[in-house]
Amino acid sequence: MLLVKKKCNNGLNINSITKTKYMKKITLFIFTIFTTIITAQSVAIGNSSLFSTTTNSTWTHVTTLTLVTDGAESQAAQTLEINITNLPAGAQYRVYKTTASGGNYFGNGQDLAMGNNTITVGAVTFDRTVKIQFNNDTIEFDSLSVNGENLYPGQSGGTDDCVGTSALFASGPAAYPYVLTSTLASAGASSQAAQTLQINITSLPEGGANYRVVKTVANGNWNNSNPFSLSLGLNTKTVAAVSFDRTVKFQFDSEEICYSSLVLNGTELLGLDDLSFSDIMIYPNPTTDNIYVEGAQNIKSIKVYSILGSLEKEVFNTNQVDISDLSTGIHLIKVDNGTVFTKKIIKQ
Repeated sequence: MLLVKKKCNNGLNINSITKTKYMKKITLFIFTIFTTIITAQSVAIGNSSLFSTTTNSTWTHVTTLTLVTDGAESQAAQTLEINITNLPAGAQYRVYKTTASGGNYFGNGQDLAMGNNTITVGAVTFDRTVKIQFNNDTIEFDSLSVNGENLYPGQSGGTDDCVGTSALFASGPAAYPYVLTSTLASAGASSQAAQTLQINITSLPEGGANYRVVKTVANGNWNNSNPFSLSLGLNTKTVAAVSFDRTVKFQFDSEEICYSSLVLNGTELLGLDDLSFSDIMIYPNPTTDNIYVEGAQNIKSIKVYSILGSLEKEVFNTNQVDISDLSTGIHLIKVDNGTVFTKKIIKQ
């Protein structure tokens, strides 16, 4: 093909203009790919443990910003920030809060927008509960924070975590010394569901690293899978559903596996083992039975709340609480030793 160069009236070469446009398209394409890679994975409200279902047929899903049991903290302004990546037609939110007399207040429905949405409920002079309700469970988001605390994707200060330093991993056999429990046979019917691990790897040891799936089978015996190689970026493994109660664990062979996101069955775990007070430890997390508090002197009480805000357990003058009889999922632990601090824990 013969390429004929022509000049515009302003003296520019048309072939140069074409190249410039082409390079802009290439640059935009590369930027789009890069942005897609570094953006947190979106999750639907209906699939996120940060939202609970309601009995209201219109406002079906709710997230809690504060509870009256938070005391003076609940009086401050309450802010939800959610970055929406998929917005169904007609999707709205409304504010629920309790009033000074203890009554219930429901705000009018407000439209949501693609991108970042900031919802602030003004400060008051009385203890109160504040929740945000949504009318569509297919709304998707890739970041969510409450009062400045990043709850999804759960990264604290933008830092990564590593298998060897995370409290989420228990000790395992010599070849696979780091174990993340996905479900236990004692969880009953919920253990039969598919188990999915999503881990976004940011660093691997020289020579690479592997993981394997360990699970019990129908007769109660253990089955160890062949090793799977890990790679930089998002790694996803799903263990198929079964018709019997079983235990499923993911075992890793190196402490140097670092990650920026760790999602287990739709729940972002990264950040759940970060402590609000450097000298205080609440462990193990996740757990199946007992939670222990270390580093807090003269503990007056430990309270356990559901994600909906209902008080489930309360113990006094002790540093431990048994939650073996509570439902699986996220719960809130409040420790009072003169100063009240709160920690999210996962019951498996």
